[in-house]
Amino acid sequence: MPHLYSNDQLRRYFEHIGLRSDFDIAQEPSLALLTKVQVCHMARVPFESLSLHYSRHRLLSLDPEDLFKKIVQNGRGGYCMEVNTFLATVLRSLGYRLYSAGARVKGPNGYRGWDHMVNIVTIDGERYLVDVGFGSNGPTHPIPLRDGFEFDCVAPARGRLQYRKLDEHTDPNQRVWLYSVQADRNALWKEMYHFVETEFMPEDFEVMNLMTMTAPQSFFVQSVMCMCTILDEPREQPIGLLILHRDYVKRRMGDESQIIERFETEEQRIAALKKYFGIVLSPEKQKAIRGLASEIRSKEAHA
Repeated sequence: MPHLYSNDQLRRYFEHIGLRSDFDIAQEPSLALLTKVQVCHMARVPFESLSLHYSRHRLLSLDPEDLFKKIVQNGRGGYCMEVNTFLATVLRSLGYRLYSAGARVKGPNGYRGWDHMVNIVTIDGERYLVDVGFGSNGPTHPIPLRDGFEFDCVAPARGRLQYRKLDEHTDPNQRVWLYSVQADRNALWKEMYHFVETEFMPEDFEVMNLMTMTAPQSFFVQSVMCMCTILDEPREQPIGLLILHRDYVKRRMGDESQIIERFETEEQRIAALKKYFGIVLSPEKQKAIRGLASEIRSKEAHA
């Protein structure tokens, strides 16, 4: 049986993301509630790789109870398999019908192997893509699985879903769901990832997670990153992005993107994680990055 969170855990999660817990938990599963949860989740639970750099073991658990402790109790986030596993457990606990599926991300040299996770939620007979773990180019609300469907991401970007054959397919009868992004209305569409409708089991994601968190070529192993969305005043729509990547913090609002802080030391980056994301790293975790390629070393250290 799938793991479920208790009502007390759900209330703590809703409080964590800024929703009134009693009211929302009592609701029947609906698209409106799902949308509100996703919007508030992505503004409060960062998409981040910190545990691969600021921990002694540098291993990531997909156990739902470990994820609840990390995300709700410790105020952290995670990368795709962590945050999407956590949200799948939340939604199941609220009564939603869903399954998780694997996806392949398109890199500079083409599609990689299975290295991403998405959730497919069914509401009133229609299926929706729900993905809170793809970073700055990801969807920010549930997307109906309709061939050719276009939608807004964080402005001015737009997204599109297509059900189609890929150029890489050798069998002309193959079809996948392709998620693409357009930086603005005058830009070309860029393929981001594709996913299948086959349900992946927890054991499948354990294999995928092992590769993603340990391979030297993994983006998450190479890069310290942390990001979340910025909401409008009613907390209903994402209007921007706050992104920490390696040695800077950037704020993106509409067409404007501005680096608001650069770091020359690890101490500055650790302070920025607290200032912009509310993430406090213990002294032990702060020391764990020492000697890694991702560590920021002062100019004196390089001299």
